[in-house]
Amino acid sequence: MSDEVAHDASTDRYAYSRRALSRLVLSHEQRDLAERAAAGVPTDDAFVRGGEMVEEAQTLVELAQGVLRWAVIHERQKGTSWEEIGERLGGITRQSAHERYKEAVEEWQLSLVEPFYPAPDGGYRALRIHEAAYQPTQTGRQLDEWARAHLPGYRDDPHPVSGHLSPLSTAEEMVQVLDAIEHLQPTTGPAERAAVYERKASLLERIAAEDGNPKAAEQAAEVRARIAQLRAQADSS
Repeated sequence: MSDEVAHDASTDRYAYSRRALSRLVLSHEQRDLAERAAAGVPTDDAFVRGGEMVEEAQTLVELAQGVLRWAVIHERQKGTSWEEIGERLGGITRQSAHERYKEAVEEWQLSLVEPFYPAPDGGYRALRIHEAAYQPTQTGRQLDEWARAHLPGYRDDPHPVSGHLSPLSTAEEMVQVLDAIEHLQPTTGPAERAAVYERKASLLERIAAEDGNPKAAEQAAEVRARIAQLRAQADSS
């Protein structure tokens, strides 16, 4: 896979397993919580208003709840049962754990195949998927730098975050790309469609080269023709 394809922001996530994506989001949220909490360590409180520390502590609690939510999402992505999650949440029942977090898990699963919220023709489409999962390569680099700078035990590890994510096979990546193509919205423009098909063509070419599969090479050529049509549409629009 070329670097251009691998790091295309609109398709970058397909090169990562869904388990890796959820772990990156969890790391991102934990980093944000850690930085927010650390900001309260200095004692220069001369200009702090009455009750402001309580307000800040409440904000930390809310951020921590967000971390917990993403921890549950990640555990479900790993295949952890609701029963086990319930036990780790203080011994609540499987049903209670499911009811508490099922919407968050379902929204995550939907965001993986429909990363943007629907919008009117030509309107702004807000990102549904978490930003860390939408641009995982950039997120991984930023978190690697943060971990090396703030965690003494990882200063000599060049990739303390991105280097330990669960791997993704070519077959698994193809499944994700095909799933994304199936869920393309009617309002998705030709340029964005071309980017997803570019990922598919690249994977087929990889399969053809690695496995000596002539059928995959033929399919890649067909997809390339489709990409050319889409790019022509994009240029003329």
